[in-house]
Amino acid sequence: MKNTIIKSALAVLLLFSSVACQDELERLYQDPDGFSKEQANNSGVSIIAGYFTSQLTRGFFLRGEYGASYHQMRSGSRIMGTGTQIYYTMNALGVSYQLYDVEHDWGTNGFNNTVFNKINNDWIKQVLWGQVEYNNIPEAERTNLDNLFMKLLHVLKAYGYQRAIDMYDVVPYIETGSAGALTDDKAQYIGQDEIYPKLIEELKEASEFIANLELSDSEQSAFGNQDVIFNGDLAQWEKYINSLRLRFAMTVSEVMPDLTQTVLSELNGKPLFSEYDDVAGLADIAIVEPHRLQVELGITRAFRERIDECRAPKKFIEDVMHCMPVEKSVEMNGETLYYFEGDNSASGLLDGTVDPRVAYIFSKDVLGRYIGNDVKWDFGTDPNSYMNKSLRAYYINDPILTDISIVTFQYGDEDDEVITLNEEAKNDLTKREAFLLNSLRNIVGRYEDIRSVGTDDNLVSEFNVRPQFNFDLRYPTLHAVETELSLAEAAVRGFGTVNGSAREHYKKAIELSCKYWYELNNSNQYSRSTVPSFPSNSEDTRIQADKPEMEYDASVYAENEAQRFDALNDQEKVQAIFNQLQLHYNFLNWETPYTSARRLIKYLGTNPASPYEVFQWKERMTYPGSVQGSDPEAWAQISGHNNPDLPVWFTGRTEKWKNVLE
Repeated sequence: MKNTIIKSALAVLLLFSSVACQDELERLYQDPDGFSKEQANNSGVSIIAGYFTSQLTRGFFLRGEYGASYHQMRSGSRIMGTGTQIYYTMNALGVSYQLYDVEHDWGTNGFNNTVFNKINNDWIKQVLWGQVEYNNIPEAERTNLDNLFMKLLHVLKAYGYQRAIDMYDVVPYIETGSAGALTDDKAQYIGQDEIYPKLIEELKEASEFIANLELSDSEQSAFGNQDVIFNGDLAQWEKYINSLRLRFAMTVSEVMPDLTQTVLSELNGKPLFSEYDDVAGLADIAIVEPHRLQVELGITRAFRERIDECRAPKKFIEDVMHCMPVEKSVEMNGETLYYFEGDNSASGLLDGTVDPRVAYIFSKDVLGRYIGNDVKWDFGTDPNSYMNKSLRAYYINDPILTDISIVTFQYGDEDDEVITLNEEAKNDLTKREAFLLNSLRNIVGRYEDIRSVGTDDNLVSEFNVRPQFNFDLRYPTLHAVETELSLAEAAVRGFGTVNGSAREHYKKAIELSCKYWYELNNSNQYSRSTVPSFPSNSEDTRIQADKPEMEYDASVYAENEAQRFDALNDQEKVQAIFNQLQLHYNFLNWETPYTSARRLIKYLGTNPASPYEVFQWKERMTYPGSVQGSDPEAWAQISGHNNPDLPVWFTGRTEKWKNVLE
């Protein structure tokens, strides 16, 4: 994966060999106003081709971006429960059991406004500038490459609009072929019901165009030099376009089932994303200077700064991946106390009863267990709550509970963490269990056990640092696993069967996901001493220990999971499909599971995600407040949609989903 991305980056640099430095290259690509036709011609490439490559390298478009990823981790997890912020599941930092609003916290602007601002600026400028140049070329003089680059700019435009309308519904839309405000053609605010059919049809046209296109050797070389995503592979573009079309068709399935069925029928036999390395995305390192990545621009900075988000959810580890805690009990102070001694991963990973991804995506706690945390509120009154059973294992067999002379308890990878008993517990053995439990609850609730990403005193399992800090990661804006899961759902719900049964697609999705996450983890060659590097305060032992001991047989586990799938009813199958989607993308693509969760509430009758009890469910993003002042006419059209409690059109609902506190 690394070599492919670096090769792509070098191709771009070679193409602009007349440009003296990286800063100039970035200026040409990132500033359309400064990217002139003369400069393009002098560099030996058409200006439309330049805008195409510029579009591919947009921030948070086909790659990650620090700021957007930070807010999606912070606020997105509070909606979906992708990663567990323990202090919102128990009273550790003064948090109380009440309803909290992600809409008006300090991250609102960064969370709500990002996609809207991007589609109306960064994600559309290159398309419009390219359209100006294309429209100025007489039709008879347009080359194969002119047509190809413009067609692919329209594909990328469709992808950008999909993300925007999924979040907001009504957005300012510019028709394909128009150059928008560059030629005095103002964008019109329209919604998903109008835009989605347009996008689906345009993608069909683009797929047919690619399928029938033949390039000469020189044209192919020129295209390959510009294409930093698929290295000039037209077959990959056709697979990507068809897979995008499938995504769009499934998104509208609640409100336009006939259109969904039509698209599924048309996709039958067509090439789609189907391999573990079929991914539409670009690695940060392909276009950003390595020494700037970790500290400034890369998505890894979001992981580093939002480490409290990165606790492993019980839903993923236990409910989806079948890594089960081993429970034992003791009699103490007149009551039965339970604790999780370990888990079944040692045998389960080998015999295919535990998902291999538990060893690729997550890391063990200090005791060597894969045990996460629930998003349900722990009131602290149940001595055998899930959290208490997890934490009790640290001390329940320690001499401190039976030897009055021992007044300190040590835990951690090197036994370097020390808890000293208070005076009451020092003098009374019956007070010690409660004191130690409360002490560990406070430590984990305040995330004092992790301090930074990659430290090795974590009291509960958390996301593995190796996949997150693989700087060669191609950000998966669309992956083959999603395509297989979409085909599985389509078959279950009767929209159409494409290239196999629901069972076959479900099983293959799991196999592909296992391979993807294994390779992402195992291929990581970075450390604290490389450039870019892991954070300097990460533990070397953790970095090495988080590498899986081996690649486990995904086919055996996938077959076992397929057999479970066979026994489910249709709604349970759709829930299982969603669980696989959320697990696969997790922090790397929060938007797609969020869209699926909102869409599926109507069909399932409940929310398939795992929201915190204390956070208000959010049905859509709200618009930047600046629109009201800058464009009152537009604001009059969209103000009625500026409500986070109003379901978007594709959900088929008018009433919001409410959690237990709403």
